[in-house]
Amino acid sequence: MSQSTTPATPNQQPEQRAARRHHLERQDDSRTAAQRDRDRILHSSAFRRLAGITQVVAPSEGYVFHTRLTHTLEVAQIARRIAERFVGESPKLAQELGGIDPDTVEAAALAHDLGHPPFGHTGEHTLDRVSRAKSATFEGFEGNAQSFRIITTLVAHRDAYPGLNLCRATLNATLKYPWFQDSPRPAKYGHKYGAYRSEQADFDFGRESHEGQRRSIEADIMDYADDVAYSVYDLDDFYRVGMIPLDRLARDRDSFEGFLQAWQAQCSPAGDITADDIDAAKETFQDLLDSLIIDEVYRGTFEQRALLRTRASSLIREFIMAVYLQAPQDHHSPLFVPRNTFMDIAFLKRIVRYYLLSNPRLATQRHGHMRIITMLFETYLQAVCERNDHLVPARFNRRLEALPVGREPSDDAIRLAVDIVAHFTDAQALSMYRRLSGIAPGAISDFIDV
Repeated sequence: MSQSTTPATPNQQPEQRAARRHHLERQDDSRTAAQRDRDRILHSSAFRRLAGITQVVAPSEGYVFHTRLTHTLEVAQIARRIAERFVGESPKLAQELGGIDPDTVEAAALAHDLGHPPFGHTGEHTLDRVSRAKSATFEGFEGNAQSFRIITTLVAHRDAYPGLNLCRATLNATLKYPWFQDSPRPAKYGHKYGAYRSEQADFDFGRESHEGQRRSIEADIMDYADDVAYSVYDLDDFYRVGMIPLDRLARDRDSFEGFLQAWQAQCSPAGDITADDIDAAKETFQDLLDSLIIDEVYRGTFEQRALLRTRASSLIREFIMAVYLQAPQDHHSPLFVPRNTFMDIAFLKRIVRYYLLSNPRLATQRHGHMRIITMLFETYLQAVCERNDHLVPARFNRRLEALPVGREPSDDAIRLAVDIVAHFTDAQALSMYRRLSGIAPGAISDFIDV
């Protein structure tokens, strides 16, 4: 594997920052390295898989909810517009921050959710818990680290090397959490981390021009765009199906106060948002609800649909235009989000969390999803340890053959079982669960390709 040894510096142009590890590219390709990266991610099987992955509710639901795919496309569009705005309005500062390339930002946004397992965050937490229980030294499962693993190791792009052969700048921009599971990190990020130790060489390559734990400005933009898309469109989805009573929250003071009190009760004095912050922003939150112009239950009329689309578009634009660049400081991101914008986004995200995560209908689904993930992991881990290549999907046969023989699960065996389960879509996971448990064996002609 040939790797560039030329360090990138903040004053280099995007193409210089994008030095590639492998020198196997077509010489007649007119695209920049970042444009190639964007196209490779967009056309990968890992990206197509997102159409079958839960955002908050399963894609199989009757209503057309957002999936991880539609969410990802919206994040990519928002992130690109912010990057284009910064390059146009603050080109000198953007260059001082290491350069901002809209294609790099868009590529990172397209890749940021590739690692989500079946059933969204429920699947993520379950897979982490059951895999850690098998070994005291196993790193566990983290969706962001799995995304990085997919683009650098798991995607079959060329037989000559693993992964998508992405450039340094794109890899760095995907790292929302540029540290490992066992590394110190800012307390506000909790257990999140950006890469497994197995991908350390790729991590080091992407981070070659960055020291410490500060992420690149392009990663900052991508992360902010993710918050914007989530805060607006998940709220829109669940108001439409009657699970979030925006009309009552806007008109009924008791409902509004009860929601704020529940939020305050979960705040930590050392957190990004305290109970006092919520008190101070109470009137701002009410103004935001009033601006949504939602005063009745959703019935699906043309007028309501047009109003929701107009208001969502307006909110997205407000959030895009609210942020700006600032000179780098020791403990602050160069992407400056005004406090009122930060609180507005947090408020919209909290509404979704408050009304959905406590909903009994979703709670029963989550219980079933945890059971499916646990059973699949246990089954595939046993198959891996027993070298059962009839159960292990064909795409993982090379790794199965490379494992040492032994019935006790090594960390490598656990990681292989985790990768297998994490690569299912929701529907594939459910189908394979039914098949393996005998609930619905299916037909011998069925083929589930992960």
